[in-house]
Amino acid sequence: MCNCLVDSKTGQPNFFLQWHITAKCDQKCKHCYMYDSPFYQSEKDNELTLADCKAIIDDFSDTASPGNRSIYFTGGDPLLRNDFFEILEYTADKNIYPLGIAGNSYHLDLETALQLKRYGVDMYQISLDGLKEIHDYFRKPGSFDDTLRAYEVLNKAGIRSMCMFTLSRKNMNQLIEIIRLAAQIGLDGFDFDRVVPVGAAKDMKEEIIDPLEYKELLVEVNNEYKRLRAKGCRTQFGYKDNLWGLVLDKETLASTQTLVPEGYSLKRGCLIGKAGLSVLSDGSVMACRRLPVVIGKLPQQRIRQVFYESSILKELKRTDKLSKCSSCTHLENCRGCRAIAYAYYGNCFADDPGCWL
Repeated sequence: MCNCLVDSKTGQPNFFLQWHITAKCDQKCKHCYMYDSPFYQSEKDNELTLADCKAIIDDFSDTASPGNRSIYFTGGDPLLRNDFFEILEYTADKNIYPLGIAGNSYHLDLETALQLKRYGVDMYQISLDGLKEIHDYFRKPGSFDDTLRAYEVLNKAGIRSMCMFTLSRKNMNQLIEIIRLAAQIGLDGFDFDRVVPVGAAKDMKEEIIDPLEYKELLVEVNNEYKRLRAKGCRTQFGYKDNLWGLVLDKETLASTQTLVPEGYSLKRGCLIGKAGLSVLSDGSVMACRRLPVVIGKLPQQRIRQVFYESSILKELKRTDKLSKCSSCTHLENCRGCRAIAYAYYGNCFADDPGCWL
């Protein structure tokens, strides 16, 4: 996880849950961290009950103050959970905002989108990983066309539409084309992040882009962002990857912030132990979903207990153990990606394999 909302008035970080509310999914994407992971069977077999979910929402409401808390529901596909709208309604009643969803397109029609809007859903993210042939290769046949349909639905419903692109060597040459497509169809936000070789992607280390090649790509992407903004494009282009801080100055990074609600700004850098937690569908807690290390269990434990007292999380937060990053001038706003380091080297304190410094 990287980048979190910060209250512009108080400077307080927005505490968030990235909640994988179900493991049910219509796709089995080739780069998904959920499938083929050691946690997948438990996620399927031990999905939290509605009562458990409400207990977690109550706990979250007590832990984080109004205006400084948010929940991002994902999965799997949240819409495949039968009681998802009950969970949304209960969350909305607790005045938790903003609410976001990252899911698939298949069950998103206009009626469903309008219902999501009524319950306070502010943003809906659907991935595009390339043009039709490449995207459908990663996801499944027909996914590309249905994703474009769903973006139209979101725009009609007044929910901010967000495109996420999972970057690998196989699709890197289509990144610029998807950026242009996002602008052309009027998406509210676009961002991308590197593939992490965990889960179904555990054998995809060769898809990690060489550091200097990645640096050149970031420069090319930023030039395209600037070109589109100069033409009046309304899409907000994001700088999610921590390594952006190595090629752009702070002013440039702050000038464009993807889908940030009014009254907030973004804090950059790895968020492990700083601003949020990832919760799996069985209640297991991780510091980052792509870093397969369990640090607690909800609702058996309290959120505050996990965040402040977990010995594993305290260890993960230690910057003095970072091999190269600990002495880097970009440490505070970067730290590299601990998940990619773990997936690539088996050590979360190792170098980010994408870093060129």
